[in-house]
Amino acid sequence: MKSREKTAESGGNTTLDVIIIGAGVIGSSIALGLTRKGYKTLNIDALPAAGFGSTSNSSGIVRPFYSALESCALAHEARSRWLRWPEFLAQEDESGYANYIECGKLMLFAQGDRALFQNSLDAMKEVGVTFEYLSVGELGARFPAFELASFGPPKPPDDPAFGIANEVSLTGGVFISEAGYVGDPQLAAHNLQRAAEALGATFKFNTDIVAINRSDERVTGVTTGSGETIGATIVVNVAGPHSSLVNSMAGITDDMNITTRPMRHEVAHVPAPSSFSPAHYRCVVGDGDAGVYMRPEIGNNMLIGSLDPPCDAKDFV
Repeated sequence: MKSREKTAESGGNTTLDVIIIGAGVIGSSIALGLTRKGYKTLNIDALPAAGFGSTSNSSGIVRPFYSALESCALAHEARSRWLRWPEFLAQEDESGYANYIECGKLMLFAQGDRALFQNSLDAMKEVGVTFEYLSVGELGARFPAFELASFGPPKPPDDPAFGIANEVSLTGGVFISEAGYVGDPQLAAHNLQRAAEALGATFKFNTDIVAINRSDERVTGVTTGSGETIGATIVVNVAGPHSSLVNSMAGITDDMNITTRPMRHEVAHVPAPSSFSPAHYRCVVGDGDAGVYMRPEIGNNMLIGSLDPPCDAKDFV
């Protein structure tokens, strides 16, 4: 497809079609999608490489379990790209390809969870996601290493009731076979960068944006921390946790229904218990009763993160 490259000059800088603020896995994906449509794009990122920020710290879980139909459909469609990642990219990467592991996802249900997550279950049905309901007995047979008693609601370790089971058990769960994880999300962003660059996209790292430039209420480009002015007819904000700062520069925060604040979430990479052998546990697990999620890691290891229950203090940064 012929490029839509502009020839106009602005202060000595070539005017682009699109400036994309951020080069994480989403920003790099946008670059690839737009360059495939013939747009001339530039990704600008404050960090030194694609996917170096929140993408590199992502758990990389790919799942369609969302309460909004649009989110469910988008995630399910994205899975089809992960299943054929090299073919989707159509470009080799000297660093190799990110690997998507389709291991499935198990959602454990405590008392009342089925009704709580009904919107997500309905969305998956409408989108056509394959999943199955599991009774407590079926959970025990398929995942014998799991304790099926209820310990909720989630509590911090210093709570006297932490680790003390309730008088009731979990009520079952849902297993979604069409789910999994990407073990190296940063590599995935690099793959997207290389595929976009092969079509003419450019990337600029270690560069701060200090202003979104406008004329007659239209975006005209950005100004970087070094004073460079770069022109573009479209600016896309994919700055992740810091996107609200970019919206503020553009003067559009009053028009936004959603704002963001950077918040730190810790995850733990730990050896799995001996009972969690590959035969007993090889899927992503969401456990709202305990307030955690987990997924396999290389070898008999696991990654554990928080589902952000009320008992966890929020660490805004």
